[in-house]
Amino acid sequence: MKSIRCLAIVLLLSALLPGLALAGPRSGASFSGRGGFRSGAGSLSRSYGSGRSGYGGGSSFFFLPSFGWGFGGYGGGMGLMGSLVLLGIVGLGTVAVMRAIRRATRRGTPSAWSDDDADEGLDSAYVYQVQVGLGRSARHIQGRLADFASQGDTSSEAGLAELLRQTALELLREKDSIRYGFAEASGPMSLTNGETKLNAAAMAERARFEVERIRVADGSVRRAQTAATVGAEALEYLVVTVIVATRAPLARIQAPRDRESLEAVLSELGAISSNTLLGLEVVWTPADPEDSLTETDLMTTYPELRSL
Repeated sequence: MKSIRCLAIVLLLSALLPGLALAGPRSGASFSGRGGFRSGAGSLSRSYGSGRSGYGGGSSFFFLPSFGWGFGGYGGGMGLMGSLVLLGIVGLGTVAVMRAIRRATRRGTPSAWSDDDADEGLDSAYVYQVQVGLGRSARHIQGRLADFASQGDTSSEAGLAELLRQTALELLREKDSIRYGFAEASGPMSLTNGETKLNAAAMAERARFEVERIRVADGSVRRAQTAATVGAEALEYLVVTVIVATRAPLARIQAPRDRESLEAVLSELGAISSNTLLGLEVVWTPADPEDSLTETDLMTTYPELRSL
């Protein structure tokens, strides 16, 4: 009798597992850009042009005059003054070198990097992730986001800021269809850590579906050639995720308690300027019109979402 029960359980699981494996949305799409990280104003490589060393402290170049100057070799009347100037320059150079060595040895520690950045006044990065679950009455947002991806400029900071504004505005227009929300803030952190955080969050979201119908990144467009997905159940929800990296903190980006607080979050996202924006990632699923996402799928695939 016990063996028969075990066999029945095995057969039941065998029948259910394929269906569970296919549960949730199979299609998605995304567009992104890292213009702020790549440009001279937002990239660590700008240190060569700004007079900072590769370690971020002091100058990357200093000049020592000829040792003959100031010691009687030339212009003997300026010997004392020249010696004092030379000693001052050597002293400053020594301090700069020691600070560079100290920063180099501490660079592997994120907290040390962040503390040094704050002390030195270097650029910092803040990363924000905002996610909304919309009811099927907002299903036309699939096509609108696809249009933004195809027609928008993801290769420049100005283009990314406009895409972010359009996306936030589209979500605000569909505020009555929003059922779930989530927001998370990180920072301040170094530019390198900020870009790493943004990329990791984007990869995690894009990994939730099997087929990326359209992917637009930094001006390049890639479209999947596989047949459109047809879900076994009706489309009940859509999920849109916006991840941004900024140079300045955003005070109103926090976990939404209700629709009003989520509207404030979306409004602040849409107001981010090109000068503040470092990078952007917008991901949505399902992307195929006939794909499905039920409430059970939503709770299973996106457990961080909270009902509003």
